Amino acid sequence: MSTMYVNKVQELNVGSGVHIPGHIVNVTFGTHNAAGLTHSSNSWVNYTNSNITVTKILGPGNVAGGSVMMIIGHAWIEYSVSANSKHLAYSIMRNGNELTGLNYGMGNLYSANAGGYQSSADVSFVDTGNYNAGTTHTYSMCLRANNSSTVQMGNGSRLGTWQILEIAL
Repeated sequence: MSTMYVNKVQELNVGSGVHIPGHIVNVTFGTHNAAGLTHSSNSWVNYTNSNITVTKILGPGNVAGGSVMMIIGHAWIEYSVSANSKHLAYSIMRNGNELTGLNYGMGNLYSANAGGYQSSADVSFVDTGNYNAGTTHTYSMCLRANNSSTVQMGNGSRLGTWQILEIAL
């Protein structure tokens, strides 16, 4: 049997500036089930009812001791009638800017022959933006109607969710 002698045990304080890489240092979460956003624009449109604000604890993700944000979100989406051969694209925004830079973002609904349909938009994204500690960011779901159709995101009878994890590097 071994014996361990300890002179002093000190608690690790997250505020002390010591963070273990890979560990979650902050969790922000929320829900949204407000009235939906309906539009037919070919541009990305912010679903403001899904806005969630996060303040970063650690520094930029490109330096030792920094962090990244793991974003997980969900919202209800729907195409109107006459949605044949049309695309509803969905994604996420940070501070009003869509994050992928792609026409179809993080996913889309498409049907060659549908009189309208609905589904869920599920996103997950690691935001490596190099922002300093203390900066505040607003994340939101967004959508666009590729091929000129009417699309909707969100609904008062369906729950949307957010989980945003700040992870130390």
